[in-house]
Amino acid sequence: MTVYFHGSFGLNRKYMAGVLATCLKNPSATGDEIAEPFGYKAPFTGRYKSWLHKTGLTTKGRNTELTPIGDVVWNHDPTFESPVTQWLMHHELCTDPDRAEAWHFFAHKFAPSHDSFTLEQLENGLAMKLMSHHPTHFGRGSSMIKVIARKIVQCYTQPEALGALGILTAADKKTYKVHRPSQLGPWKSPAMLGNAYAS
Repeated sequence: MTVYFHGSFGLNRKYMAGVLATCLKNPSATGDEIAEPFGYKAPFTGRYKSWLHKTGLTTKGRNTELTPIGDVVWNHDPTFESPVTQWLMHHELCTDPDRAEAWHFFAHKFAPSHDSFTLEQLENGLAMKLMSHHPTHFGRGSSMIKVIARKIVQCYTQPEALGALGILTAADKKTYKVHRPSQLGPWKSPAMLGNAYAS
């Protein structure tokens, strides 16, 4: 189970698409070579490969290989701009607690029980959920919990991430409002996903 897979790099669809394009075009490229056009080093590549896996687009492993749904996305929307792609990423992030436990908790436990929340409330909720993994790393007030909470909020408020889905908005400097927009998907098969792009 991975909790801190993203480090300090939040979900960024443009970065994810760029990393994936390079990995598919040049499977032998090093992490530094993949990250260089973005102005980063190899850790950047590793983090965005993790995002690609957590959003269901690639398999887990040393080599970057598309999943069946990832293949559909890549053939229809290689820049990850479509609402279909963005909803797919959301569903994949939140569906499997073993793949992205913090996102699963946020989508299925925390957000449904709040109309609005502060970052501190989210941090406390995450700490209660995750501290069993390592009380020091994921306990209340820990730096990792603060980063995880911030990355979840950024994921659903920033346009380069999944902000266009309308799941969260900033109500003021400290409070976030939870919305329950009409959703696309989830799709149970690559064929259903392909039909969603076609319609």
